[in-house]
Amino acid sequence: MVSNTRRIALGSLFGVSILAVIGPFPSPTSDYLVGFQAFFLALSFLVVGRGGATYVGIVSGILITFVKISFFPLDLVFAIAFGVMVDALCVALRAKEGPNARTWRLVTAMIISTTVVGFIAYYVAVVLTGILPNEAGLDASVLAFGIISGALAGLAAARLWNRYLKSRI
Repeated sequence: MVSNTRRIALGSLFGVSILAVIGPFPSPTSDYLVGFQAFFLALSFLVVGRGGATYVGIVSGILITFVKISFFPLDLVFAIAFGVMVDALCVALRAKEGPNARTWRLVTAMIISTTVVGFIAYYVAVVLTGILPNEAGLDASVLAFGIISGALAGLAAARLWNRYLKSRI
């Protein structure tokens, strides 16, 4: 069993890792890096358990807010919403059974969460606030990339967990 201190440390490390990957890039470039965020959220659910992805979403949202202050409420709200949705879908789909990650259930949870949160975030940024330009090609590429990166992130997190981490953490 993992101690609470270790869970908090791992969750914080995942949040900082998300910041290190996404933080330096402006939108919409950072939207294409959602796969890294999805990977760390999926892995945090597997490592920490229920609430792990939400915790990482809160940490990464707060840290990204300091780097991208012009997107203040949006980055924070959508990072937290992403974490909550990953936790909720992983629990609902029972993506972890005992110590094992159920790969295709985790992949499904990540596809749904990246697609829904990505679509809503992009809609708010483009249509409601006008922060980003409204271009059909950009819209389609962000949506397609969100679906593909969600699938790859879920698959990578499940494989990493089942093959290497479940016996160590």
